[in-house]
Amino acid sequence: YTRRGIRNEFGVIDKKSEDFVFSEGSLEDSFNDGEDMPFPFNQNNNEGGASITIDNKVLFFTICSKFSSSYNNCDIYYVEKEDSLWTDLKPLRSVNNPKSWESQPSVSADGNSLIFASDRRGGHGGIDLYIVKKDEFGYWGVPQNMGEVINSNLNEKSPFFHIDGETMYFASQQFPSLGGYDIFISKKGEDGKWQEPKNIGFPINTVHDELGMFVTTDGETAYFCSNKLEGIGGWDLYSFNLHDKAKPKRVLFLKGDITNSDGVMVDSVSLELKNITTNEVTQISVNGGKYVSAIALEDSDDVLITFNKEGYAFNSHYISSTDEEFSGPAKMDVNIDKIESGNTFKLNNIFFETDSFNITSLSTRSTLIEFSNYLKRNKNLELLISGHTDNVGNKDDNQLLSENRAQSVYNFLVENGISEDRLTYKGFGESDPISDNSTSVGRSKNRRTECTIINK
Repeated sequence: YTRRGIRNEFGVIDKKSEDFVFSEGSLEDSFNDGEDMPFPFNQNNNEGGASITIDNKVLFFTICSKFSSSYNNCDIYYVEKEDSLWTDLKPLRSVNNPKSWESQPSVSADGNSLIFASDRRGGHGGIDLYIVKKDEFGYWGVPQNMGEVINSNLNEKSPFFHIDGETMYFASQQFPSLGGYDIFISKKGEDGKWQEPKNIGFPINTVHDELGMFVTTDGETAYFCSNKLEGIGGWDLYSFNLHDKAKPKRVLFLKGDITNSDGVMVDSVSLELKNITTNEVTQISVNGGKYVSAIALEDSDDVLITFNKEGYAFNSHYISSTDEEFSGPAKMDVNIDKIESGNTFKLNNIFFETDSFNITSLSTRSTLIEFSNYLKRNKNLELLISGHTDNVGNKDDNQLLSENRAQSVYNFLVENGISEDRLTYKGFGESDPISDNSTSVGRSKNRRTECTIINK
């Protein structure tokens, strides 16, 4: 964020100087006082209005020359992170216009679209919102006015493009306004076009100015600035809990590292996220063994994430709509192993009801269907399916239960087109634990279904 009145080049507080400041906080603690961003930021100019890509690799922000008396002295710049260091400042040339004011960039989750404010000619009012998109070669195109649905004959400022890719918050003087700039929300319709903005209402909006809305990934908390009279300074920062009608869509924000059994990063992995409700599949890019993704979902949507690489064992993770991964950015590091005879890998998310061996859960069926597809692509694999239990209950009963569960997985795969000649099954009961049975966490790890590679 920006803070006015920290310093000037002579060490004197300068009310006209705005510095780019970074502050840290957590759910348990409030934010600290903040400190100036290091080089290449804060180089004798007014800087702010930052927006960063979800992989934290590219940061867009505004630089205004404080030595110019002209209003149109602001342009949009960006820096890229290389080996934990920021590169030199680079102007966003396709956006910046020497005869107009460009400011307050907000980048989309995929990094391919940027919304910003400008007073360039040809708009609907004094300051309008514009969007610019990358072409198929990764170059920024020509900015387009966001149209009269968003822009009024007055001024629009400080857009915030939520990570869901379908919700935008911005400040406007348009009707109905409670006074000055108010915060509005607009969502994309089924046709992909922005719908008529709605004023988010009192008590957030007042007769004073409200600007700079920012909403957290989980859509629960919002931050904004206002010059209302009861504040501490000229412009102060505020936060509040969003009401349901002003919330964005639910987002699954995942990132992580993909490594092999030696801890070495694995590249060229095909990472797929499947929406179990719609069967829509999203391809997620993996760079240098690292991935990051933000997917907008309905509240009831479950997803299955599959990591595929030729010559490597099957690996998938099922995320239910009630899982904690939806509470904010979640880190999911994954280990994938090469296909080698004798190697064993776990089938994640294979669940059975207590004392049951019937395959009924959506997570189990979805995982096994995807595993069937994997086996069809790897036609030479021959596997031993093994069932394991914890040590709760009778030992003989656990042995029989593990055999029945292993057979259920075997039967499901055969019914889905996998030859019986490639599969065998065996129950191990409670005889081969991989964790401590004295804790609930340990017992849950011991209740598992595994596959051992017999022939590749």
